[in-house]
Amino acid sequence: MQPRSHRSIAPVVGALLLLAVVVAMGVAVAAGVGSLEPVDPAPAATLELAATADDDRLVIEHVAGESLDVRELSVRVTVEGEPLDEQPPVPFFQDDGFRGGPTGPFNAESDPTWAAGERAGVRVAETNDPSIEAGDRVAVTISRDGDRVATLETTAE
Repeated sequence: MQPRSHRSIAPVVGALLLLAVVVAMGVAVAAGVGSLEPVDPAPAATLELAATADDDRLVIEHVAGESLDVRELSVRVTVEGEPLDEQPPVPFFQDDGFRGGPTGPFNAESDPTWAAGERAGVRVAETNDPSIEAGDRVAVTISRDGDRVATLETTAE
């Protein structure tokens, strides 16, 4: 009788070990993906910007689309590519860099839901730099949780 060879068992054991490793990795990846929380996309809304230099007013109209909760928004204003020293902390009533209280849902005393057909506005104070001059390119970026909702641009009248 000849002794048994163990050489034919080695490929089978190797294949089974490789299969076990692949299955274990698949289970780990599936568990990781399954535990991720779904991310809410930025709301879809159409907004329009108007800027007037004579009274340093910025007005944003919600033209169409989903309602926005201004408490979840951040607003960043630039004039000729330079950000305002003081950005509007919406919603607010009175704050450094702005004259009086804002209008519409940007005002802390208003309903924070910004729906289609509503306008929100702020007046930039003379102490806020840069000032808005006629012909300046004014841009406003509105974001929610770091996701851009809209980037608006206009030329100040």
